[in-house]
Amino acid sequence: MILMAAFIGYPHTAVSDSPKNDLPYYDAVMNIIRPLAYSGFPVMVKPEVNLSVDFTTRTWTLQNIHEYDAQGVVILEQGRYGLCAELATYLYEKLKPILSPRFEVKFAMATESGFFSAENSNHIVLLMVDRATHEVYLMDPSFHKYGKIKDMPEYHVLDIQDTLGFIKNKSHDVSFFVDQAMPLYVKDDFLLSFAVIAVDGKFNRDNFCFVVSANRRNKFWGRDILAVGRRNGQFEDFEDKDYLQQLLTADQIKILEDKFNSWLKLIR
Repeated sequence: MILMAAFIGYPHTAVSDSPKNDLPYYDAVMNIIRPLAYSGFPVMVKPEVNLSVDFTTRTWTLQNIHEYDAQGVVILEQGRYGLCAELATYLYEKLKPILSPRFEVKFAMATESGFFSAENSNHIVLLMVDRATHEVYLMDPSFHKYGKIKDMPEYHVLDIQDTLGFIKNKSHDVSFFVDQAMPLYVKDDFLLSFAVIAVDGKFNRDNFCFVVSANRRNKFWGRDILAVGRRNGQFEDFEDKDYLQQLLTADQIKILEDKFNSWLKLIR
Protein backbone atom coordinates (compact mmCIF):
# COMPACT_ATOMS: atom_id res chain seq x y z
CA MET A 1 0.00 0.00 0.00
CA ILE A 2 1.59 3.29 -1.09
CA LEU A 3 0.18 5.20 1.87
CA MET A 4 1.65 2.88 4.49
CA ALA A 5 4.97 2.72 2.65
CA ALA A 6 5.15 6.50 2.47
CA PHE A 7 4.19 6.92 6.10
CA ILE A 8 6.73 4.47 7.50
CA GLY A 9 9.58 6.42 5.93
CA TYR A 10 9.11 9.52 8.09
CA PRO A 11 10.71 9.77 11.55
CA HIS A 12 8.63 11.68 14.09
CA THR A 13 11.70 13.55 15.33
CA ALA A 14 12.17 15.56 12.15
CA VAL A 15 10.14 18.69 12.79
CA SER A 16 10.07 21.70 10.49
CA ASP A 17 7.98 24.84 10.24
CA SER A 18 6.30 24.44 6.86
CA PRO A 19 4.30 27.46 5.65
CA LYS A 20 0.57 26.93 5.27
CA ASN A 21 0.78 27.36 1.49
CA ASP A 22 2.96 24.24 1.46
CA LEU A 23 -0.14 22.16 2.31
CA PRO A 24 -2.26 20.99 -0.65
CA TYR A 25 -5.81 22.33 -0.72
CA TYR A 26 -5.17 24.09 2.59
CA ASP A 27 -7.98 26.66 2.30
CA ALA A 28 -10.48 24.06 1.10
CA VAL A 29 -9.59 21.63 3.89
CA MET A 30 -9.73 24.24 6.63
CA ASN A 31 -13.01 25.66 5.33
CA ILE A 32 -14.52 22.18 5.81
CA ILE A 33 -12.90 21.62 9.21
CA ARG A 34 -13.45 24.99 10.92
CA PRO A 35 -17.25 24.71 11.47
CA LEU A 36 -16.97 21.18 12.87
CA ALA A 37 -17.25 20.56 16.61
CA TYR A 38 -15.98 17.48 18.42
CA SER A 39 -18.94 16.52 20.59
CA GLY A 40 -21.09 13.45 21.10
CA PHE A 41 -23.31 15.20 23.62
CA PRO A 42 -25.99 16.55 21.21
CA VAL A 43 -26.38 13.07 19.68
CA MET A 44 -26.36 11.01 22.87
CA VAL A 45 -29.16 13.02 24.50
CA LYS A 46 -31.53 12.89 21.52
CA PRO A 47 -34.90 11.28 22.44
CA GLU A 48 -34.48 8.47 19.91
CA VAL A 49 -31.09 7.40 21.30
CA ASN A 50 -31.49 4.60 23.84
CA LEU A 51 -29.06 2.52 25.84
CA SER A 52 -29.13 -1.25 26.33
CA VAL A 53 -26.90 -3.40 28.51
CA ASP A 54 -26.00 -7.06 27.98
CA PHE A 55 -24.77 -8.40 31.31
CA THR A 56 -23.87 -11.77 29.77
CA THR A 57 -21.46 -10.36 27.19
CA ARG A 58 -20.57 -7.46 29.51
CA THR A 59 -21.30 -4.87 26.84
CA TRP A 60 -23.43 -1.75 26.51
CA THR A 61 -24.90 -0.28 23.35
CA LEU A 62 -26.09 3.16 22.33
CA GLN A 63 -28.91 2.60 19.84
CA ASN A 64 -29.73 4.98 16.96
CA ILE A 65 -26.54 6.95 17.51
CA HIS A 66 -25.68 7.04 13.76
CA GLU A 67 -27.88 8.51 11.04
CA TYR A 68 -27.32 8.40 7.27
CA ASP A 69 -28.61 10.32 4.26
CA ALA A 70 -30.07 8.78 1.11
CA GLN A 71 -26.56 8.25 -0.30
CA GLY A 72 -25.44 6.42 2.83
CA VAL A 73 -23.28 9.28 4.10
CA VAL A 74 -23.23 9.81 7.85
CA ILE A 75 -25.18 12.87 9.03
CA LEU A 76 -23.62 15.16 11.60
CA GLU A 77 -25.93 16.47 14.30
CA GLN A 78 -26.93 20.04 13.38
CA GLY A 79 -24.55 19.69 10.45
CA ARG A 80 -21.42 20.04 12.60
CA TYR A 81 -21.38 17.91 15.78
CA GLY A 82 -19.84 14.45 15.97
CA LEU A 83 -17.06 12.34 17.43
CA CYS A 84 -13.77 11.66 15.66
CA ALA A 85 -15.06 8.87 13.41
CA GLU A 86 -18.08 10.87 12.24
CA LEU A 87 -16.04 14.04 11.68
CA ALA A 88 -13.33 12.16 9.78
CA THR A 89 -15.96 10.48 7.61
CA TYR A 90 -17.64 13.83 6.91
CA LEU A 91 -14.29 15.38 5.89
CA TYR A 92 -13.46 12.37 3.73
CA GLU A 93 -16.73 12.66 1.81
CA LYS A 94 -16.25 16.40 1.30
CA LEU A 95 -12.68 15.90 0.03
CA LYS A 96 -13.47 13.17 -2.52
CA PRO A 97 -14.83 15.50 -5.23
CA ILE A 98 -12.12 18.11 -4.60
CA LEU A 99 -8.85 16.18 -4.69
CA SER A 100 -7.07 15.23 -7.88
CA PRO A 101 -6.11 11.57 -8.51
CA ARG A 102 -2.59 12.54 -7.42
CA PHE A 103 -3.74 12.30 -3.78
CA GLU A 104 -4.93 9.23 -1.89
CA VAL A 105 -6.81 9.50 1.41
CA LYS A 106 -7.21 6.81 4.08
CA PHE A 107 -8.62 6.57 7.58
CA ALA A 108 -6.11 6.05 10.37
CA MET A 109 -6.44 4.96 13.98
CA ALA A 110 -3.94 6.99 15.97
CA THR A 111 -2.76 8.03 19.38
CA GLU A 112 -2.73 11.75 20.19
CA SER A 113 -0.52 12.83 23.08
CA GLY A 114 -2.99 15.19 24.71
CA PHE A 115 -6.10 13.06 25.21
CA PHE A 116 -5.70 9.77 23.32
CA SER A 117 -2.25 8.56 24.32
CA ALA A 118 -3.11 4.93 25.14
CA GLU A 119 -1.89 2.31 22.69
CA ASN A 120 -5.47 1.03 22.37
CA SER A 121 -6.67 4.49 21.39
CA ASN A 122 -9.47 4.58 18.84
CA HIS A 123 -8.98 8.20 17.78
CA ILE A 124 -9.64 8.51 14.04
CA VAL A 125 -7.87 10.90 11.67
CA LEU A 126 -7.29 11.07 7.92
CA LEU A 127 -3.98 10.51 6.16
CA MET A 128 -3.41 11.88 2.67
CA VAL A 129 -0.43 10.85 0.53
CA ASP A 130 0.89 12.74 -2.46
CA ARG A 131 1.53 9.98 -5.00
CA ALA A 132 4.10 12.17 -6.81
CA THR A 133 6.27 13.16 -3.83
CA HIS A 134 5.20 10.50 -1.27
CA GLU A 135 4.67 13.29 1.26
CA VAL A 136 2.11 12.31 3.89
CA TYR A 137 -0.35 14.75 5.47
CA LEU A 138 -2.50 14.29 8.55
CA MET A 139 -5.94 15.84 9.01
CA ASP A 140 -7.64 15.79 12.39
CA PRO A 141 -11.04 17.50 12.18
CA SER A 142 -11.67 16.83 15.88
CA PHE A 143 -8.90 19.27 16.84
CA HIS A 144 -8.93 21.37 13.64
CA LYS A 145 -5.42 20.29 12.64
CA TYR A 146 -3.92 19.81 9.20
CA GLY A 147 -0.22 19.43 8.44
CA LYS A 148 2.61 17.23 7.25
CA ILE A 149 2.80 14.15 9.44
CA LYS A 150 6.53 14.70 9.97
CA ASP A 151 5.64 18.05 11.57
CA MET A 152 3.09 16.53 13.97
CA PRO A 153 5.00 14.47 16.57
CA GLU A 154 1.99 14.42 18.89
CA TYR A 155 0.44 11.74 16.65
CA HIS A 156 1.41 8.11 16.23
CA VAL A 157 -0.47 6.04 13.64
CA LEU A 158 -1.55 2.58 14.80
CA ASP A 159 -3.53 1.33 11.81
CA ILE A 160 -4.66 2.47 8.37
CA GLN A 161 -8.02 1.55 6.84
CA ASP A 162 -9.83 2.14 3.56
CA THR A 163 -13.11 2.67 5.37
CA LEU A 164 -14.54 2.47 8.87
CA GLY A 165 -16.58 -0.53 9.97
CA PHE A 166 -19.70 1.35 11.02
CA ILE A 167 -19.80 3.16 7.67
CA LYS A 168 -19.31 -0.03 5.70
CA ASN A 169 -22.11 -1.76 7.61
CA LYS A 170 -24.30 1.36 7.87
CA SER A 171 -24.72 0.56 11.54
CA HIS A 172 -27.00 2.79 13.60
CA ASP A 173 -25.65 1.55 16.93
CA VAL A 174 -22.32 1.57 18.72
CA SER A 175 -21.23 -0.91 21.41
CA PHE A 176 -18.59 -0.88 24.13
CA PHE A 177 -17.37 -3.25 26.82
CA VAL A 178 -18.19 -2.57 30.47
CA ASP A 179 -15.86 0.12 31.89
CA GLN A 180 -14.91 1.21 28.36
CA ALA A 181 -15.56 4.92 27.86
CA MET A 182 -16.96 6.85 24.92
CA PRO A 183 -15.62 10.41 24.55
CA LEU A 184 -18.20 13.20 24.77
CA TYR A 185 -16.33 16.43 24.13
CA VAL A 186 -13.38 18.61 25.10
CA LYS A 187 -13.73 21.74 27.23
CA ASP A 188 -11.29 23.80 29.30
CA ASP A 189 -8.44 21.34 28.70
CA PHE A 190 -10.59 18.40 29.86
CA LEU A 191 -11.93 15.45 27.87
CA LEU A 192 -15.35 14.38 29.12
CA SER A 193 -16.26 10.73 28.60
CA PHE A 194 -19.27 8.48 29.25
CA ALA A 195 -19.20 4.85 30.32
CA VAL A 196 -21.29 2.09 31.84
CA ILE A 197 -19.22 0.59 34.66
CA ALA A 198 -19.31 -2.26 37.15
CA VAL A 199 -19.92 -1.57 40.86
CA ASP A 200 -17.61 -3.18 43.42
CA GLY A 201 -16.46 -5.62 40.76
CA LYS A 202 -20.03 -6.77 40.04
CA PHE A 203 -21.86 -6.16 36.78
CA ASN A 204 -25.51 -7.19 36.82
CA ARG A 205 -28.95 -5.59 36.95
CA ASP A 206 -28.43 -4.67 40.57
CA ASN A 207 -24.86 -3.39 40.21
CA PHE A 208 -23.97 -0.99 37.40
CA CYS A 209 -23.52 2.73 36.93
CA PHE A 210 -23.69 5.42 34.22
CA VAL A 211 -20.67 7.69 34.67
CA VAL A 212 -19.39 10.92 33.14
CA SER A 213 -15.70 11.42 33.85
CA ALA A 214 -13.26 14.25 33.15
CA ASN A 215 -9.63 13.73 32.15
CA ARG A 216 -7.22 16.66 32.00
CA ARG A 217 -4.95 16.95 28.95
CA ASN A 218 -1.72 14.93 29.23
CA LYS A 219 -2.96 13.08 32.33
CA PHE A 220 -3.64 9.33 32.44
CA TRP A 221 -6.23 9.42 35.23
CA GLY A 222 -9.35 11.50 35.60
CA ARG A 223 -12.23 11.86 38.00
CA ASP A 224 -15.90 10.97 37.93
CA ILE A 225 -18.08 14.08 37.93
CA LEU A 226 -21.58 12.60 37.47
CA ALA A 227 -22.87 9.10 38.22
CA VAL A 228 -26.28 7.43 38.32
CA GLY A 229 -26.80 3.72 38.95
CA ARG A 230 -27.57 0.86 41.31
CA ARG A 231 -25.55 -0.72 44.08
CA ASN A 232 -27.01 -3.98 45.40
CA GLY A 233 -30.31 -3.02 43.81
CA GLN A 234 -30.49 0.39 45.48
CA PHE A 235 -30.46 3.65 43.54
CA GLU A 236 -27.30 5.74 43.92
CA ASP A 237 -26.15 9.00 42.38
CA PHE A 238 -23.16 11.31 42.72
CA GLU A 239 -22.17 14.81 41.58
CA ASP A 240 -18.86 16.64 41.78
CA LYS A 241 -20.52 20.04 41.74
CA ASP A 242 -17.35 22.10 41.29
CA TYR A 243 -16.25 20.26 38.16
CA LEU A 244 -19.79 19.86 36.85
CA GLN A 245 -20.41 23.59 36.99
CA GLN A 246 -17.07 24.25 35.30
CA LEU A 247 -17.50 21.77 32.48
CA LEU A 248 -21.27 21.54 31.90
CA THR A 249 -24.05 24.09 31.83
CA ALA A 250 -27.01 23.75 34.17
CA ASP A 251 -29.15 22.71 31.19
CA GLN A 252 -26.65 20.04 30.13
CA ILE A 253 -26.51 18.62 33.66
CA LYS A 254 -30.31 18.43 33.82
CA ILE A 255 -30.52 16.80 30.37
CA LEU A 256 -27.91 14.17 31.31
CA GLU A 257 -29.54 13.38 34.64
CA ASP A 258 -32.96 12.97 32.99
CA LYS A 259 -31.45 10.78 30.26
CA PHE A 260 -29.62 8.57 32.76
CA ASN A 261 -32.73 8.16 34.90
CA SER A 262 -34.83 7.21 31.86
CA TRP A 263 -32.25 4.60 30.82
CA LEU A 264 -32.06 3.28 34.36
CA LYS A 265 -35.79 2.55 34.37
CA LEU A 266 -35.41 0.42 31.22
CA ILE A 267 -32.90 -1.91 32.88
CA ARG A 268 -34.92 -4.17 35.18
